[in-house]
Amino acid sequence: MNISDLIDPKNRARKYLNREERKFFFEATTYMEVDIKFYARIIYYTGCRTGEALEVSPEMLDYEEKGVVLRTLKQNPKKPPRFRFVELPESFLIALHDVYKIRGKQGKKIGRDPIWSFTRRTASNYIKKVMDKAGISGLKATARGLRHSIGVTLAQEKVPLHVIQQILGHASIKNTEIYTHIVGKERREMISRVW
Repeated sequence: MNISDLIDPKNRARKYLNREERKFFFEATTYMEVDIKFYARIIYYTGCRTGEALEVSPEMLDYEEKGVVLRTLKQNPKKPPRFRFVELPESFLIALHDVYKIRGKQGKKIGRDPIWSFTRRTASNYIKKVMDKAGISGLKATARGLRHSIGVTLAQEKVPLHVIQQILGHASIKNTEIYTHIVGKERREMISRVW
């Protein structure tokens, strides 16, 4: 990854949502059908990839540790699968259970089935639908823009890069370093702290 993953070199447009846009995105999910709402929110909270979210099953949700185990997709297919744990708000876990009866499925064969059964294309369209409702457009109005936004937000909050790397499932810290290359209001806000 390099800086062009976050900024379009042609028009210097951001490819990630800023804090305000993240807030608008989250608020827009409240107006969506249940599957869209919870699918969008798991990406919002974890920064996982579209396919990683689509693999989430009841068995992958940990109510004791309050998070989700995600299978990292972008990796060498010749190596054994890698998994990572990402924390989730307890209120979100409770809401997931209330809607999908998660705990009743855990420990059973049905607990290994993904929660959401739509295709990646449909999943991407759902994220776009939420972005439209939130009034977010352009290069950033994608699941990838949402994923990048959590990396940028975590970097702004001074979360150590190795923790961001673990949360996003990057094989190399070099991929995570791009989140320190922010622009616009976010950059100005960080710099102004030392004025």
